[in-house]
Amino acid sequence: MDEGGIVPGAIKDTVAKITNKIIKGDFGDILKTPSPAYTHVERTYVEGAAADLIWCSRFLTAAAETSDPIERLKLVTTSYLAGNHISPSDCQCRAPLNPILGETV
Repeated sequence: MDEGGIVPGAIKDTVAKITNKIIKGDFGDILKTPSPAYTHVERTYVEGAAADLIWCSRFLTAAAETSDPIERLKLVTTSYLAGNHISPSDCQCRAPLNPILGETV
């Protein structure tokens, strides 16, 4: 899902930057070419992780309320698996902002 056609524009910008570096002879800096800032989704990694971990508390609450040990094991395992994924539909396949690098909303 690419709302606004961001991906083709980002590819064109990146290819233009790489082409300029090749023309100038800066072959060592080609791998250091940054992605355009507008390709990032307006969320941080922490906000994305918090959205993914919402399901964990629901399964752990249900596990605490059940008395069947097998069902409790299923719910605890499900809560672990539910939190160990990154939802690309939330980010629309775009990288979140990284505040360590100074990227802010």
